[in-house]
Amino acid sequence: MPQQEQYRQRSYALSREALELINELGLSANPINYAVFFAYVEKSNDDLVALIDILRGNKRALDDVKCHELYQRFIEPSRAELLRETISHELHRQVSDLIDRLAKGNDVISTADLRDAARDLLGMENRANTQQGVNDADPAPVEVTQLLLDLEEMKREAHTDGLTGIANRKAFDESLRDAAMTTMERGEPLSILLIDIDHFKRVNDKHGHQAGDQVIRTLAKTLQQNVKGRDTTARYGGEEFAVVLPATTLADAMRVAENIRASIESLHLRSFNRNEDLGRITASVGVATYQLGEPLTRVIDRADQALYLAKANGRNCVMNQNDLLTQPINRAESA
Repeated sequence: MPQQEQYRQRSYALSREALELINELGLSANPINYAVFFAYVEKSNDDLVALIDILRGNKRALDDVKCHELYQRFIEPSRAELLRETISHELHRQVSDLIDRLAKGNDVISTADLRDAARDLLGMENRANTQQGVNDADPAPVEVTQLLLDLEEMKREAHTDGLTGIANRKAFDESLRDAAMTTMERGEPLSILLIDIDHFKRVNDKHGHQAGDQVIRTLAKTLQQNVKGRDTTARYGGEEFAVVLPATTLADAMRVAENIRASIESLHLRSFNRNEDLGRITASVGVATYQLGEPLTRVIDRADQALYLAKANGRNCVMNQNDLLTQPINRAESA
């Protein structure tokens, strides 16, 4: 089937789905409602989809007024941006035309020509500014604004570890994927650390799970104090943490890892609930560097193997992917 026919059939199916949904919700089949729900069924705007899902899930009323608010918030800005792009192209075309005519030398541009061109350009700029002014002067009503704030909070919570307040595994995966894309575009290095608290089970068994949670929170804070703003620290799972280090070579990542290891070793913790000395807290660290184009699972696996090697070498140390070439891993020893 030709691509144009596929596009036509998909557009028809989406249009029918949008109109059916408008009818189901008892809304007017006007252009504004149609634009909102076409974008909704097409899933072309994640925030719009999430907001409507929240409204429907909470049995909140969706009337023509509410749809108009959604239209102003989500649809109109994209139309204004398209208008600005169109005007920008037209401005560029007219200026280029004037320059070409001047460059020919044998063509004369009269004062009237320049005045007409300036009037056209000014008129288009004013239309763009007026369109933008309508959007800026028409803030979203309180309810929609609150829902948007709630949506942002939901997004933040979905990427945050509840115990430590740092990034969770999902956020780590996304951060690593974004960093890898940047690395491939710019040719910069990219390294990661995997960090595991040594003998963490002993802390839980001897001092209780609240003390264990305290250790995990303290370790998360220590990690954040030892990395730069563009780096990502995350709780990878249980007592294991991960750090994404963009634009960082293996050698530099080793220095960061050693600073983290030493900072953890220097901690002196007492449990809040029992006022007990928690003893010496140490961690083992595995370091690996991303190879351009490889699956991200491979660099994670190398860091994980280096972490196990650090465990096997007595814990409280840092190992990297190069160490794997000379030292075999005995996972039984590192358990």
